[in-house]
Amino acid sequence: MNQRIANKVNTLAVNLYKVLGTVLLTIILVGLVSYLGVQGFFFVSRGWLTPTVVSPTDPEILQLNAQLAQQAAARDKVLADKRELEARLEQAERLLGAEKDFQQRFQVALGSERAARAKSLRRLAALRQEYLQAAGEITESNRAYAGMARTRTEALYEARLLEREERLTENHQLAQMAQSNLSLAEGEAELQTKLEAVKRELGGFDASLAGKSEGLTTEVLLLEREYTRSVLEVTRAESERKHLKESLRSMDGAVARYDALLASIRSSPWLKAIERGLTVAFVPYENLENARQGTPLYRCALRLLWCQEVGVVGQTLTGEVTVKHPVRQTMLRGVMVEVELQDERWSHEELLHLGRAPLLL
Repeated sequence: MNQRIANKVNTLAVNLYKVLGTVLLTIILVGLVSYLGVQGFFFVSRGWLTPTVVSPTDPEILQLNAQLAQQAAARDKVLADKRELEARLEQAERLLGAEKDFQQRFQVALGSERAARAKSLRRLAALRQEYLQAAGEITESNRAYAGMARTRTEALYEARLLEREERLTENHQLAQMAQSNLSLAEGEAELQTKLEAVKRELGGFDASLAGKSEGLTTEVLLLEREYTRSVLEVTRAESERKHLKESLRSMDGAVARYDALLASIRSSPWLKAIERGLTVAFVPYENLENARQGTPLYRCALRLLWCQEVGVVGQTLTGEVTVKHPVRQTMLRGVMVEVELQDERWSHEELLHLGRAPLLL
C-alpha cells in the first residue's frame, strides 16, 4: 500500500516536472522569439519613431539654457568692450581734429607774426633814418651854438660886461645842450638795438617757415616745441585710431560669431519644443524618408501586435539631435518632428510606427 502511494507520488512529481519544464521552455522560446523578432524588426524596419516628452528640467534643456546664458553673457561683454573702444576712437578722432586744426592755425599765426615783424622792421628802419637825420642836424646846431656862445660869454666876462652869475647860467645852458646831444646818441643806440632785435625775430620766423635750424630764436624755438608736441600727438592719435579700428573690426567678427552661435542654440529642436509647446518625436536619419508630414502613426500594445492609429506626423524641426536607440545600447543621429496625437498619453509610448502597423495586425 505504501509502495503504491509512493509510486503515484513519484509519477505525479515526474509529470509535474515535465509540465513545468515544458512551460518554462515555452516561455524561454517565446521570449527568445520575441527578442529576435524585435531585433530583426529594428534591423530591417525603417518605419518607426520615438515620442519624446520635453520638460524644462530635462538635462538637454538645462544644458542648452546654460550654454545660451553663457554665450549671451560673453556676447554682452564683447559689446561692452566694443562700446568702450568706440568711445576711445571718438576721443582719438576729436584729438586728431583739434591738433590738426591747431597746426593749421599755427602756420597762419606764424605767417601773421612774420608779417607783423617785417612791418615793424620797416617802420623802425624809416624811423631810424628820420631820427639820424634830425639828430645830426640838432647835434650840429648845438655844436655851432655852443662854440659861439662859449666864446662870446668868455669875451663878455673878460670885458666885465657879464656878471659871474650870468656866466654860470650860460655855462649851465651849454651843459644842458651837451646832455641833449648825449640823449640823442642814447636814442639812436636804442633804436639800433630794437632794429637788430626785430631783424633777429624776423630771421627766426623766416628760418622756421623754411624749416632751417640756423637763425632760430628762443621765442621761435618755444613755439616750435608746441608745434612738435602737436605733431607727436597727431602721430599717436592716428596710430591709436588705426589700432582701435582694427580692434573694432575684430570685435564685430566676434559679435557675429556669437550671434551665429546663439541663433544655432535657439534653433535647437529641444528649445523650440519647449517654447512652442510642441509634442515631438525623434526620427533617425534612415527613417526620415518615411516620416513625411501627414503620415499616420500607429501604436502597438505589444510593440508589434494589436496596433491602432493614434495620430499623424507634423512638420520637421531643423537641427540635429542624438538619442539612444529604443532597444540597443547605441546612440542614433536624427531630427525631431512634430506629432499630432489623438491623446496625449500616446506621447509616453516608447515606440510609434509610421504609415501602417508593422505586422498589419
